[in-house]
Amino acid sequence: MIRDLVLYIKSERIAQNLTMRELALKSSVSQKHISNIENGKVMPTIETLEKLAKALGFDIALQVKVRRSSNKKGG
Repeated sequence: MIRDLVLYIKSERIAQNLTMRELALKSSVSQKHISNIENGKVMPTIETLEKLAKALGFDIALQVKVRRSSNKKGG
């Protein structure tokens, strides 16, 4: 679940043409930490995911709900 959210955050960052540095400035999460998260080197906390999501303009809780709902329908 968290890995799916990380992939979604990365795809949103790219879709919005934001560099990791720009996302870092908007989210108050360091560029290095964002890089480590996106590259699977660290597992982010929910708080960090919330900061990144908010900076990208979406609600992480809603994404979790949507993903859980689609997993139930698909499974």
